[in-house]
Amino acid sequence: MNELDLDPKLAKVIIHKLGSSGTPPEVGVEYFNVGLEPYLNVIENEYLNDILKYNLSSFKLIVGNYGGGKSHFLYLIRDLAWKNNYVTSYVSLSATECPFDRLELVYRNIALNITPPLSTTEILKPWEVGIEALLRKWYEQVKEEKNFLSLIKNLESTSFVNATKGALSGLSNDDEELFYSLAQWLKGEDISRDLKYKYRISERIDRTNAFRMLRSLVQFINLIGYSGIIFLFDEAERGMSISSSRDRRRALDNLRQIIDECGNSKLPGAMFFYAIPDENLLLEGSGGVYEALNQRLRSSFTKVNPMGVKINLEDIGISPSEFLKELGLKLAKIYEIAYFYDFNNKVLEESLRNIINVSLESQFLDVSYRRIFVIAVIEAFQRIKVNNTPIDKSTARELFRSTAKSLLQKEREEVEGEEF
Repeated sequence: MNELDLDPKLAKVIIHKLGSSGTPPEVGVEYFNVGLEPYLNVIENEYLNDILKYNLSSFKLIVGNYGGGKSHFLYLIRDLAWKNNYVTSYVSLSATECPFDRLELVYRNIALNITPPLSTTEILKPWEVGIEALLRKWYEQVKEEKNFLSLIKNLESTSFVNATKGALSGLSNDDEELFYSLAQWLKGEDISRDLKYKYRISERIDRTNAFRMLRSLVQFINLIGYSGIIFLFDEAERGMSISSSRDRRRALDNLRQIIDECGNSKLPGAMFFYAIPDENLLLEGSGGVYEALNQRLRSSFTKVNPMGVKINLEDIGISPSEFLKELGLKLAKIYEIAYFYDFNNKVLEESLRNIINVSLESQFLDVSYRRIFVIAVIEAFQRIKVNNTPIDKSTARELFRSTAKSLLQKEREEVEGEEF
């Protein structure tokens, strides 16, 4: 059955990650992608290779149920961005560490997670992230040039310019302490008054100037030869990363401001993807900010209408049964490579048919049937490998019940841990 060109070590990483939690690994998502190619093709052709190259910017809202493939889709976009010479920053939003109403914390997490483009060989090894990695990589490219620091100019924030120049001068003088100190400021942390005075850094990154610093970061990345930067915001929890109504309004206003800034020259080559499990979390409410967002997020992104804003992962033009069948077959191929095992085609087909039927007839609260299917089908593969007999409907139901129960229990523990 196996015709897939995939390293067995990566195959095992994929199977272990998916089989334990149903969440995608950071690498290898392209090997089990189903139905998302039309979206990805439009994003690449219309935006990465077109609109963003004109120093414009764009915003897209990604909507999908809890466990419905949002992180998977964001990883695919990230890999596509790297292929087209874009820097990326993947940010998991959360109420405790990165709430969207605190734009200075969002900026800090963006700076912490910035990743220059990685090749297919680099992605299989440990890689460095953060603004330090970005600065080091650029420095290695330009260190032989005279006065390379003079290239850093015309950014919105003078403090950002001076901190960046100071950090790079630290690298050129083998002064790691200076480099790390000024990189700390670029990551939104405070530094000593003396250092600020010496390098003419007159600001502290906070709520009042966080968006200006974000624009300066985008402008810097555009300046040093990259196509731009792709922001990947993931509301990984069931609710939004905000709690009180006042925080919610502030978060939504921050989102509105980002959407409004897209399209002008202050964010050259930037594209924002904001993934959320339920669009009503953004749009339900009364008052100006809700109405303003409704107007901006109403249109749907499709192959026919690439200017639309909303990407609905529950409606990708393929039926649930077809989706699960194709996904199951792709995971089976990966499993074969990981374990040097060949499925009996009849056993595999019957097992998949029973698991898919049970999946589509089952409702487990609001956990996505896709996530339950992935965990259950990988456990089914393990049983087939041991017994070489098909998974009947009764066994499939047992797998689904135990998987759903485990996922819900794990989620309850995570919520209680956050509340604690």
